Amino acid sequence: MTHLLEDGHSEQSPARDGSGVGVDISAVLTVASQVAGATGLVTVSSSASRWMKRTARFRQQADVAKKVLGLHQGGMVAYRHDSRHVLYTGTETLHPDNLHGLVAASGNDYVRAQQAGRVRIEDELRAHAAHDLVLIGSPIAEGLSRVLFGYVPDGDADSLTLSDAPVDLPYRWVMSKNDVAEGAVARRLVPGRGMVERPNWRITGPERSYVPRVDEDGVLLEDYLLVTKLRNYLSPVALDDGRAVISFGGTHGTGTRALGLIFRDRDVLGELVDQLRSRPAAFQMLFRVGDIAHDQKAGSHARAIELVENAIILPDNDQVWRTAAQTLERNLR
Repeated sequence: MTHLLEDGHSEQSPARDGSGVGVDISAVLTVASQVAGATGLVTVSSSASRWMKRTARFRQQADVAKKVLGLHQGGMVAYRHDSRHVLYTGTETLHPDNLHGLVAASGNDYVRAQQAGRVRIEDELRAHAAHDLVLIGSPIAEGLSRVLFGYVPDGDADSLTLSDAPVDLPYRWVMSKNDVAEGAVARRLVPGRGMVERPNWRITGPERSYVPRVDEDGVLLEDYLLVTKLRNYLSPVALDDGRAVISFGGTHGTGTRALGLIFRDRDVLGELVDQLRSRPAAFQMLFRVGDIAHDQKAGSHARAIELVENAIILPDNDQVWRTAAQTLERNLR
């Protein structure tokens, strides 16, 4: 039986419980589907728990959005983020932008479980790839996303290129320094870090590229958030059980942090309900986030979000996902 480790490598080990591939996770929230009825259990890393207690809010709209996105349909949901970000490698600190995304995606479940006394705090967590997975952050920060989407370092630990992607997707992150013009940077405020300068990554689409807009000083004015839902092809059991993987990844952290706006904006929520009415098993949606406030204490955060194009419904058949699983296995070897 193969484990997918946090750094994207694999190792052989005995089967544990028949659930297929396992995933070691250090900053993850594992949520039982019954938590909505206050009978499930939430497990959260201790560092994330302290932050979430101060920020999570119960919002009915978030539940609507989750249902439309196809989350929490049964079984377990594992939330994972921030295992590889270069600014936080080797520390116990979680990237605050991605942590905002984690709270937005899981806050209601966390609050319910907390109110019901069903929260368990642990320093290190384990979840299986046979669960539904929610990945917070682009592959530049979220290590499992690199494996899932087919990104590999291209000579720099902070630079990734797409190589032998398991699934051919219409929207893709461009995160290679070789593909970014010299001097093309985006600057934003990160709590505890001050002004941070990063290469101005972009997203390519079916017909054009989407480059975050900056001012004359390189300060971020607009960012993008890519939402991708796929069947969980990390293990045969996950595929057979109809498990899903959904990724929320910004071009920069400000885009990832804006995930919470999807759950609060009634217009955007209405578009989600309309476009995903058929409950597709796989799709991509690209959002533009703007009206960015740059605050020394709170960090740079968007206050507006809009859907760039209509959702792209992806092919969903057994051959697509079996081929993706074979490609992923080949990449790991």
